[in-house]
Amino acid sequence: MTSTFQTPVGPAENLQMKLVQAQKLPGVGPLVRMVLKLRGVQIPPHTFTQRPHLPHVGPIVVHEKTRFGKNVTLFHNVTIGRGNVWEEPHPDFEGFQINDHAVLCAGAVIVGTKGTVTVGEGTVVGANAVLTQSTGDWEVWAGSPARKVGERSRPVS
Repeated sequence: MTSTFQTPVGPAENLQMKLVQAQKLPGVGPLVRMVLKLRGVQIPPHTFTQRPHLPHVGPIVVHEKTRFGKNVTLFHNVTIGRGNVWEEPHPDFEGFQINDHAVLCAGAVIVGTKGTVTVGEGTVVGANAVLTQSTGDWEVWAGSPARKVGERSRPVS
C-alpha cells in the first residue's frame, strides 16, 4: 500500500501549525492571529477543516476565500490571492479550492480573478510557479506562468 509522502516536521514547524489552528479559539484567537501576522503567516482560520502541514517556518499568505482539503502541504513563501488587486473583485470571483493531498512548493503563487481556481487532488505546484488556472488531479505544474509538466502516480488503497 502506497501513501502520500509527508515531509518530517520539527518543533518550530509543529508550533506554527498549532498556532494556525489556535486562531479559532475564543478569546486568544485574535492575539494568535496578530502573532502569526508579525511572523508573516496570514492563513484565515476558517480556510482549513484539518490542521495544515507546514514543513518550514516562513511567510505564507492565503486569501480569505480559500478552502483546503485534507493533508495539504504548504511550504514557505506560498501566496494564494487575487490577481488583480488594484480593481474591485469580479462579481464571479469565488476564490480558491485546494483539494486533498495537494502540495504547494516553496514560493508557489496561485492567483485568480474570476470563478474558482482549483488545485486538484494530489497535485503539486512547483517551486516559484505562478498558477493562474485550475488543474486536474495528481498533476505536476511548474513555471511562470505555470503549465502542466507531468503527472503523479495515485496512491494504491
